[in-house]
Amino acid sequence: MNAFLPCGFVYEMTARDRHTGMKAWRDSLKNRVPMEGLNAIAQFFKAGTGPANLYMGLWSGAHVPDGTETAATLQSIVTEVTGYDGATRKAVTLGSVTDGGLSNADAMARYQFNATLTVNGAFISTTSAKGGSTGILYSIVRFPTARSVDNSIYMDALAAFQLVSM
Repeated sequence: MNAFLPCGFVYEMTARDRHTGMKAWRDSLKNRVPMEGLNAIAQFFKAGTGPANLYMGLWSGAHVPDGTETAATLQSIVTEVTGYDGATRKAVTLGSVTDGGLSNADAMARYQFNATLTVNGAFISTTSAKGGSTGILYSIVRFPTARSVDNSIYMDALAAFQLVSM
């Protein structure tokens, strides 16, 4: 039986001026859950356990997500953006489950950039290491337009996951 129910992450990325807090831009995006992530989510029902931790990374490049991405192949198809504060990718700290969904609204990931960069998208995986290629890739999203960032900008990243009954 292959009756598919929609599930996935929605991202809201908000960039603000580091000094004034004024909004520079905001993108609200629905992701693509690659097959690797779909298989892992389905496994939760069988095994009863989810990942211990999730991490959000940023990427640049011309890639258009198609669902074939994996944690092992991601670094060969995009360029991970690493010019932001911290030695690791940002933790995705999810809150309580409500109405079939959850988010990191109470602990959004904040990126403070330390270089001039172009960001084309984001992803969520189980690996914390910047440039890491192990673990499971749960989500990948491409921004509608490439975003230029630098040290005058910080970006807050909201990630929400929702199961939908049909």
